[in-house]
Amino acid sequence: MQADKLISSRIESIHPEESGVKALEMMDVFRINHMAIVRGTYFLGVISDKEILNWDSSDEYIAEHLNNIASPHVRYDQHLFDIIEVLEENNLSVVPVLDENNLYKGVITGRKLLYTIGNSETIKSQGGVIVLEMNHNDYSLTEIASIVEGNNVKILSSYIISQPESMKIEVTLKLNKRDIKSIIRDFERYEYIVSASYKEEDDDGDFLDRYESLMKFLNP
Repeated sequence: MQADKLISSRIESIHPEESGVKALEMMDVFRINHMAIVRGTYFLGVISDKEILNWDSSDEYIAEHLNNIASPHVRYDQHLFDIIEVLEENNLSVVPVLDENNLYKGVITGRKLLYTIGNSETIKSQGGVIVLEMNHNDYSLTEIASIVEGNNVKILSSYIISQPESMKIEVTLKLNKRDIKSIIRDFERYEYIVSASYKEEDDDGDFLDRYESLMKFLNP
């Protein structure tokens, strides 16, 4: 999914001639910690509540601090994964989106991203999860997929987490089958370390209710 499909229609930007107090009030209303600074259709940067609270006075105008403000953003046609990367690297609650002419189009909220991911068929599909731990140099998605598909099972999604100051990585696999015991045995037979595994239980009404409540809360 591309950035322009995820823009929130309700989150406003702020003009540089507004005060820090005004920005904090708007952040409180929209339940965010950052705001895009925009003059007309020109994107100038992103201001955070922490930055404002570090000023001598929050009554100061945003324009007085533009030289110290960063301008992280994504293009309208960038993919969901690129948006997540910008959000994570800059510790943002919103990500500004620019068009092909570098003009401001709106922002994507972290809540919208989480809602989109959580509402995807990959996440909602029933199945099991396996977490493998290995050295970075030993990682081969081709071999991992071969082991999984040898059990007539498909990988719905996978992601890698690098461990800080280590050559170890964690590979998390979402599979399209609940009964994953035979797959775990095959991984262990090929000397993979299975650090965790999970399977969804049938008719877990309480879990589904909590999931639906979470999705309604996250949908901006």
